[in-house]
Amino acid sequence: MFADKHLHIEKNDEIVELLTTTMKSAKAGSIRIDIKGRPSVKIDVDKDKILVDLLEPVLFKNPQDETGLLDKLKTSKEFADMLSANDLTISLLRKGKEAITLGKDAKPTLSRLITRSSHIQIDNIKETAHLKGEFKAK
Repeated sequence: MFADKHLHIEKNDEIVELLTTTMKSAKAGSIRIDIKGRPSVKIDVDKDKILVDLLEPVLFKNPQDETGLLDKLKTSKEFADMLSANDLTISLLRKGKEAITLGKDAKPTLSRLITRSSHIQIDNIKETAHLKGEFKAK
């Protein structure tokens, strides 16, 4: 549900519960998605850790997204808290380089001051900035 201009994740949201339960049931494996014959995203699962490598991040741009950075951080914080509560970790990579870790295994240092969350770790500021730029609506 949208509240305060960001996608608000309710504590007992059925869709998020289904998503985390489904993610938790996957124990190991890999998926690669090609778009127009080009590798676009690769997902690797190893127990409670999920690596999402955005090989072509520009393909995930959402031109209708008008939410600001702070609104995105609120949504990310809520999602990261839910991942952690379910003992899950998602690491976002940009073209093979770590950018952000969300969930149980996140160990934020300075990023905690920005995100106000103990479940969001900015692994690489440069890669995170690139992702932000590639997702930005133009």
